Amino acid sequence: MERKPFDKSELTCSGIYPQWANPMNPQGAADPKRNLPVTPKENFRLALTGQTPWWMPYPGWSNCDVLVFRPRMHPDNVVTHLVFDGEPLYPYQDNSMRSSWYDLVWDYVPEVGGATVHPGNPKIPDISEWEKYVALPDLDDLDWEGCAAANREFCDSDKMVQLGILSGFWERLMSLMDVENAAVALIDEEQQPGVHRFLDRHTDLLIRYVDRMTQILPIDNVLVHDDWGHQNGPFFSPDVCREMIVPYLKRLTDFCHGKGLTFELHSCGKNETLVPCMIEAGVDLWAGQTAINDMERLAEQYKDQPILFELSAPAVPEGAEEQEIREIARAFVLRHKNHRVGLLKRGASQAFLDAIYEYSRRLYSGEIL
Repeated sequence: MERKPFDKSELTCSGIYPQWANPMNPQGAADPKRNLPVTPKENFRLALTGQTPWWMPYPGWSNCDVLVFRPRMHPDNVVTHLVFDGEPLYPYQDNSMRSSWYDLVWDYVPEVGGATVHPGNPKIPDISEWEKYVALPDLDDLDWEGCAAANREFCDSDKMVQLGILSGFWERLMSLMDVENAAVALIDEEQQPGVHRFLDRHTDLLIRYVDRMTQILPIDNVLVHDDWGHQNGPFFSPDVCREMIVPYLKRLTDFCHGKGLTFELHSCGKNETLVPCMIEAGVDLWAGQTAINDMERLAEQYKDQPILFELSAPAVPEGAEEQEIREIARAFVLRHKNHRVGLLKRGASQAFLDAIYEYSRRLYSGEIL
């Protein structure tokens, strides 16, 4: 399809998105709409499915091309302080809360904006007999009808509506077994059958959750949290990942793709060596830590593979004039013209973002910059 040329009117404000309050944007700050040639939803889907977008998409949590949806119906969203939905901010009274999913107590740490299960008393002391210690959550216990009623307007968006899920596969094992025990279980031949048995059932649960959500609300994308690494490297090798985690992650991504949904993996840690595992598992976008992973190098290395990388904006000198800002943006777009990437807005000026939009819009439409 021939694309119309870029017009500066596309950068003008045509309205304001609904100002939903969430943990990353507690005041519901204004997020302006633009006169875009296609919706952010349509543009992002093109990028995630290996097609040429109209402009470089903006992934992220807030004031971007994504509408993060994590309903309070799901108890894990509540206890981890990550409720993103169409209702008022959740009225928290305590940073330590129990989730009915696997009967775990989560401690929220405001300074880091995250929650974890306090270690030292693992819910599952022996993964070989996990059925003795935990029961799988019952989805019928969730208020599906109430969730649909409370979030119908919220999910009616031209942004990519993203259903976020805590926790994935490795994270779920860590929460139930503690990190050390979970790591050993992945490589201990006697424990591996129990891990496989548990993850198989847990994957069934995640698939049913996604399936039921798509029946009540318009979902475009699924994001799963599964932090595979720490600041110096992964918790496990690529071979272990392929054997113990990839089969279950791929079952979930295959299901999502079969439903017409795209899939994002939020995985903190220095996980560069595990990118091949993400590709094999069918991940469409890796949301990783740009400060400790060389995402620009990875974007070049895997430019022919079906995975998109998030990039941080390049440094712009303080006090830079408009022309210098535009040149930095132009160079950034040209550097990634053959890469599958999205740009994180944080820290970037509006002048820089406008230039990124213009140059990527012109480049993707066939203009020689």
